[in-house]
Amino acid sequence: KFAHQLGIKSALPEVYSLSLGTCEVTPLEMTSAFGCFPAEGEHAEPIAILRVEDKNGKLIFQNRPIVQEVLSKESAYILTNMMEEVVNGGTATSAIRTYFSYPAAGKTGTTQAMADAWFVGFTKQLVAGVWVGFDDNRVKFTSMVYGQGGRAAAPIWGKFMKYVYSDPTLKYLYPANFNAPEGVE
Repeated sequence: KFAHQLGIKSALPEVYSLSLGTCEVTPLEMTSAFGCFPAEGEHAEPIAILRVEDKNGKLIFQNRPIVQEVLSKESAYILTNMMEEVVNGGTATSAIRTYFSYPAAGKTGTTQAMADAWFVGFTKQLVAGVWVGFDDNRVKFTSMVYGQGGRAAAPIWGKFMKYVYSDPTLKYLYPANFNAPEGVE
């Protein structure tokens, strides 16, 4: 119920191991769900087309995401703070901090039998997800050296964020810190 509240659309079985990530969801669903944390508990439904203009620049259509509060600011911050440790001292530290030194948080993931490796991470301004795996589920990584999220996906995320934050044409030049809301100590 909580996963669906955060934006997961896939059917999820009611099993205890669900909280450990034992069920498949799409990278878009996972990235969308993680967007609730830096947005202080608000979920924005992903959209592909922001606006359409004619050849003269006249606006024909503008799309706005559906945004709703799905989590308290306090809970969003506490979860963010926990995921900062993944980047600052956990499974993604060396893979990310080699490339990206700004405030960030996220979570690595490795599926059963090393079929998929992923990392979904965020700054205060931007959420991005990286999935590394195989379309054919008979094919797997050969070892944990290659097939875990902290080694296969997190470095890609770190490099991507480095380029985003170093590109002066983008609006992501000054990453902000995650600040605790009132009432959280």
